[in-house]
Amino acid sequence: MEKILFETRQLSKRFCRDPKLALRYTIQDISWEFRRKSAGENFLRQGEFWSVYDVNLQLKAGEVLGLIGANGAGKSTLINLIMGILRPTVGEVIWHTNQVVMMDNQSGLNAVQTGRENIYNKLSMYGVSEQKIKKNIHEVIDYSGIQTFIDAPVGTYSVGMRLRLAFSIYTQLQPDVFIIDEALGGGDIRFQQKFQTYLRDYIKQGGAILLVSHEMFQIQSLCHRVVLLNQGQVLDTGKPDEIIHAYNELMEIEENSSSPVPLTIETEQSSESTNENLIPKEKFSSVEIEQVQVIALDGEEITPGSKVQFRIICNSQIDNCPILIGCSLGQGELFPMAIMSGKHGENYYQLKRGRNEFCFLVHQLPLLPGKYQIRVTIVENSSYDIIGRKGYEQTPYSFEVKGFNNIGLNFARADKCLFHIPVECD
Repeated sequence: MEKILFETRQLSKRFCRDPKLALRYTIQDISWEFRRKSAGENFLRQGEFWSVYDVNLQLKAGEVLGLIGANGAGKSTLINLIMGILRPTVGEVIWHTNQVVMMDNQSGLNAVQTGRENIYNKLSMYGVSEQKIKKNIHEVIDYSGIQTFIDAPVGTYSVGMRLRLAFSIYTQLQPDVFIIDEALGGGDIRFQQKFQTYLRDYIKQGGAILLVSHEMFQIQSLCHRVVLLNQGQVLDTGKPDEIIHAYNELMEIEENSSSPVPLTIETEQSSESTNENLIPKEKFSSVEIEQVQVIALDGEEITPGSKVQFRIICNSQIDNCPILIGCSLGQGELFPMAIMSGKHGENYYQLKRGRNEFCFLVHQLPLLPGKYQIRVTIVENSSYDIIGRKGYEQTPYSFEVKGFNNIGLNFARADKCLFHIPVECD
């Protein structure tokens, strides 16, 4: 039977929006504590609301539990309750280990101290001996990649540099539970990939992770189970694919209708298949995307409704790797306004070592005349790790859709529409 590392039972926390009432309620709650009541008060007073209500969770050894939800859903409050930073109104958190490390987007470092001083203090706080710190400090510094700035105050670091230093410090620890609150979204893509590789090794060794993130690739890549939190309550729990789908549906309902909804373009692809999969640990940048072409197949120029081929040419350092390819189309600040996703699941592209060429076929391009940009991401099929991308840190590839004499398109363009939908009149 898998060991349970922590569990929450009917965990609830209420807050008050009115500062004057909040002060009065705080005094009442302190009095309640002195009376040694065994349970909290499971009701709301005037001006109060439940930030977290009746949450029951378990985290087992070797498991990654994801926690997702919109801003204000109660994720940070729940983490603070689990870590003992906040005291629950009702319910309890039961820990079966005291080997716990938490990493948030503030990295937990002292801004006044230097990077070197933070290494000593953090590792000492987690019980690492001074002798071992002295022995391993150069390894920590080299791993962080910020050797030049290690003796500068951490307050002068960028967010990415702080996270890289914190990550390097935590690699020296082997806690039973790692709680990560929005810390994988900072830093560059190399940092994110490096940290995820470390976390996978950590999970294989029996570690457990509670991961809070808005990055769905990370949730899908790392998590075994996912919890969807909404208005402080657990809305659903299950496999990553199912819960991410439920989360997206929830966001569609709640988001402002004035925001454009990305268009999914049906594509046809062609590539060879094989079952082998040999991928190095450092996956990111294993594939260099050299060129992206958009080619009109029914004329010299791309026009609205054209049959076009999207061709991606890349050079790979890895062999026999199943992948999927995603392309995002945008225009100026409107990005992405359309998404094309290649093969996935059992129907995938096969990457070989050396030069590769992959093609998408779009029978009728549903874009109005104008200039467009395209970004490309190549993802390992089973783990969803990003192994190559182009157009994010660099300038996106661009192409132009030419216009022609069509009154419907002219109306659509004059009204600054995104798409023109042709109709057949009865």
